[in-house]
Amino acid sequence: METAVNEVVSPADALYEKCAQRPAGQIFFQRDLSNMQVAETMAQLTVLLQELCDRHLLKLMTFEGDPCWKLRSREDADKYV
Repeated sequence: METAVNEVVSPADALYEKCAQRPAGQIFFQRDLSNMQVAETMAQLTVLLQELCDRHLLKLMTFEGDPCWKLRSREDADKYV
């Protein structure tokens, strides 16, 4: 996704783009997403994750009892709207 210099990208979209740079199918845990340094606090990260889940761009899952997320393409997310 290319953006113009003066275009503002929301923090949720910035997090999505950082995830999209990783290999397809990667599972993200809270520590992975926190280490991307898009959100300053866990509360902010939670809000961003909820927004991305609400937009169907992230799928919430669990692995061994821990929450994790999987990225969906924008095209796949549009199918859920």
